[in-house]
Amino acid sequence: MLAMVGCSRSPDRTTPGPSSSTASASATTILSQPLRAELTVRAEGEPFGLRIEHGTISFCDKRGGRKLDATTGQDVAFGRTCAKDGEASTACAGLPLDVAVSTPDRGPNDVVDAKGKSFPLEGRVHDCAADGQVLAMVTGAAVVLIDTTKDKTDVIDHQGGDRVAVGPGWVAWSQGSAIHARRR
Repeated sequence: MLAMVGCSRSPDRTTPGPSSSTASASATTILSQPLRAELTVRAEGEPFGLRIEHGTISFCDKRGGRKLDATTGQDVAFGRTCAKDGEASTACAGLPLDVAVSTPDRGPNDVVDAKGKSFPLEGRVHDCAADGQVLAMVTGAAVVLIDTTKDKTDVIDHQGGDRVAVGPGWVAWSQGSAIHARRR
């Protein structure tokens, strides 16, 4: 009589899994990771409704409301109203600052006048936003922050974009389906 015995290799049951202190340490490491200084995520479809409120960067796409998680660098579902935006603010109208945008000699670049100062930009304004005395401008060629109290202009990206939002600690802008955010 011929007998065949087969056995399959199973995981070594004598090796203990992670101890509760190891698992706890891993969770602590994840929770205590520093916030990222710069984030980029891809929207599904055209992003809209970009805003920064109460320290939260959010936008909408075909999945609904999304927010950026500054710890993981990912976007996650976020319960918010997702009405399509109106027109971009190319003239910077309706901001809490008195701002005027002009195009000298119909050239390729705009000039922003705020608080009695002129700030030349590279390209034409696609959108602008304000937080206190700080203006965020996005053109086809750059993303710019203007601190009107310091008369200071910072170009924070040389790729330009479509829409922009600014809030305490952050500036965010869309460029096609990409959403970028950077600490300021």
